[in-house]
Amino acid sequence: MWTLNDLLKNFFTHKDFLPSADNLPGTLFTPLHIIVSLFCVGLIALLCFVLKNKSEKTLKKIYAVLWVTIVVLEAAKILWETYSGKTVNFEWGGILPLYPCSIFLYALPFAIWGKGIVRKAACGYVCSLGILGGAINFVYLANILSNYSCISFAGFHTLFYHGVIVFTALTMLISRYHSYTKITKWRELFIPYLPFLIVSIIANIVNFSPIGSDYMFFKLNSFIFAPLGRATEDWLSVIIVYIAYLFIHALPYLPSFINSKRKTAD
Repeated sequence: MWTLNDLLKNFFTHKDFLPSADNLPGTLFTPLHIIVSLFCVGLIALLCFVLKNKSEKTLKKIYAVLWVTIVVLEAAKILWETYSGKTVNFEWGGILPLYPCSIFLYALPFAIWGKGIVRKAACGYVCSLGILGGAINFVYLANILSNYSCISFAGFHTLFYHGVIVFTALTMLISRYHSYTKITKWRELFIPYLPFLIVSIIANIVNFSPIGSDYMFFKLNSFIFAPLGRATEDWLSVIIVYIAYLFIHALPYLPSFINSKRKTAD
């Protein structure tokens, strides 16, 4: 079993050169992983409390710094994963930023500098699918912590990235930078869906190209979705996933929409 000192010395070591997961402290749901995760949760909660009354201008500056940081880290992760293993290997089918949480990279600048429906769409994604995916992947890092410790570049990147998503969504909601209210028309329920819809086109071009992948889980071949994917034709899986994501995006806004219709009826 490696020690904490071993983890720090091998912080940038690729999984090809690491021992098996059962000999690495900080892999999924080990005591070290739980401690680090709880620390991160506490830090996010503290920052949200400190920033709850800050102006929109201040929040935009913070979001901008975080966006630049995650873009640089994402590029660094791709290059590191490609060149630091036993062979130079660019994994087209898995390393591209075309996952549900990857949309955050593309949506955040529009949430910062966008206006009108563009800003609503970007913030809507962040505060619906974004916060859901960020929270799940912040806790259950199965795809990373099955090979790496949380005390590693890969572990740090995924904790930081998904932590930033959760932090951004929470501060947007707490500060009223964005809210789930004032939804009066049914078409407004589709606005948070737009960033996903745009990125999904690229994801499915890759999914159904010779590369073949399951970006955004459209083929339902990944994780807990695999049994359903095996029993479903690809075209039907795609339809199911589009409908499921539409529901996820609209759900936080449904109470406001229903309430507005009740008031109109009265």
